[in-house]
Amino acid sequence: MAIKRPSKTLGTPVRKTVTSPGLRHVDIRVPRQMVPGDLYLGWVCKNKSCGLVIAIALTQAAGKPPAAESDDQLAAIKCPHCGDEDLYRWSARSEHKYTVGSAGT
Repeated sequence: MAIKRPSKTLGTPVRKTVTSPGLRHVDIRVPRQMVPGDLYLGWVCKNKSCGLVIAIALTQAAGKPPAAESDDQLAAIKCPHCGDEDLYRWSARSEHKYTVGSAGT
């Protein structure tokens, strides 16, 4: 004789989906668009041998206040100086002074 169980327990358990912060697309400035000594909004390259500024290229939507949920997003950015790609937190961007350096040395 088979043991009867309620049909509720036969399915897979309900799992809460973990939502990761979305990846944000960011346009960046190339080195020829930056002037040494000027301040630019962005990040410093995580590559220890580079360490130069990765500046955000301002778009027409840049004047709008950012949405609250966008502060925790990640941006996959390729450094225009050394070519190293890494993830940067959108909320970690700040103003940095651009200095000319030799990447890769």
